[in-house]
Amino acid sequence: MRSSLKLALALAFQACYVQSAAVSVSTSSGVLQGKRADGLMVFKGVRFGQPPTGNLRWAPPVAFTSHVNHNATTMGPSCVQQFTFARAAINQPIFNTPPPPEDEDCLFLNVWAPAPARSKLPVVVWIYGGALAFGTAWTPEYDGASLASNQNVVVVTFNYRTNVFGFPDSPDIPLIHNNLGFLDQDLALQWVQRNIAKFGGDPRKVTIMGQSSGAASVAAAYVRHAAGTAPFRGAIMLSGAVESRNPTPSFTSFNAMATALGCEQSPGAERLACLRAVSASTIRSYTNGPSSGTWTSLVDSVTVFSDPLQRIRKGQTSKVPFIIGHTEDDGTLFAINRTDLPTYLNATYGNRVTADQVRALYAPGLSDNALITNVEREFKFLCAAELWGEAAVSAGTLNVYRYAYGAVFSDLQFFPNLGAWHSSELFEIFGTYNRSTATAAEKTLSSTMQSIVGNFARNPAAPPAPHWPKYRPGNKTSTLAKLAYNSNVALSNVVQTVRSNSLDSPCDRLWNQLLDVRV
Repeated sequence: MRSSLKLALALAFQACYVQSAAVSVSTSSGVLQGKRADGLMVFKGVRFGQPPTGNLRWAPPVAFTSHVNHNATTMGPSCVQQFTFARAAINQPIFNTPPPPEDEDCLFLNVWAPAPARSKLPVVVWIYGGALAFGTAWTPEYDGASLASNQNVVVVTFNYRTNVFGFPDSPDIPLIHNNLGFLDQDLALQWVQRNIAKFGGDPRKVTIMGQSSGAASVAAAYVRHAAGTAPFRGAIMLSGAVESRNPTPSFTSFNAMATALGCEQSPGAERLACLRAVSASTIRSYTNGPSSGTWTSLVDSVTVFSDPLQRIRKGQTSKVPFIIGHTEDDGTLFAINRTDLPTYLNATYGNRVTADQVRALYAPGLSDNALITNVEREFKFLCAAELWGEAAVSAGTLNVYRYAYGAVFSDLQFFPNLGAWHSSELFEIFGTYNRSTATAAEKTLSSTMQSIVGNFARNPAAPPAPHWPKYRPGNKTSTLAKLAYNSNVALSNVVQTVRSNSLDSPCDRLWNQLLDVRV
């Protein structure tokens, strides 16, 4: 994505919200001094967790409580970001422009609520993506003003720790404390349950929504809460979920980092103390450099399980209604500059998948780049939607809505031939598209996508759009909703239903064998 275009988009949207007056709300985080503007109460930079620094680095988050006044008019800094060296030139212009301030002290949230405060409004809580390596609520695309105003809902966004700070994969701390980013998310949801009524929201009407690894975060929360215990009543998973996982943790990246930073003790308390004394900026320099490994969630059987699909099938999850799906071109962004299929497959799947197997799944004559694009879409996003839909329906979850999103707009083609690329729908959902370049169709689709989210938040047991049936897997029903294909952007025609398994052949023939390990 070209930085100038991304910055122009952010400034064009932010310019719409200028006039404001002071407003205050008393919460467990103190008396928040926010702003009232454009029919909304807006509170930014609300501390919900104590600074995860010093001895709280690589420790579970601790709730922040206060009784004093706090300025809540400015976003809190982002958590420390990692843009892996090999993909930084692609990811940073798209997801880090303009670059936000970063700080290890980053557990802040933001609230947009209709003003004056009303009672029992639905609440949408947003969880950002970024491969659990980067991402922030600071991102201008995630501004909640348009969605809150147009749909009469309360919108909450928050930061959670990512990369080595949030998912350290470390043998120096207890296994159940390794998925710190998910514990941060849980703490934010607890804050919502405790405080959202003060903003006119109903804690019993919370919908959690995320995209990419944010969708995987939503999925992980869906799985770890038993029926009747979840701090949400609906879930929206945009291009992401969780599937079967190897339960054996790998500490390779953390151990290599410790050695590189001069902490050469054996794993344990002494080495952890050494690493806690290293500055966050030094760690960031390492994790964003060419020698760094990657960090992600691991199986702890508390926040993440090795068999989530089986847990769904056995009814061991929250069983709340959900929307799940993918974009038509979810793979294009990940396939940029990748043109050798055998090399890509070996690096990604080892000896589990061959080039001949992949070529047999798709139409003959496709270039290696096109094949890699398809693999990225299917393996990471499309097949997960199929598996989750099947598992939930088989367990008796009646309100499942599956989709594919196909809208393509020229002012969002930040790289050539991206199509309906991974996260392109977020500009429409949040209404943060560039108002100076958007077409009439894009503006209409934004209203439509916001209505879909708002309708689901108001009643997750009802269709989120006209003519959108509950999902039923297999080849005998047409319940997969193709959204915004063929220039159908109005709420009345945005849904085109197709046969439920019409997109799933590559999944059924190969990819599900790797994603769904039944035990």
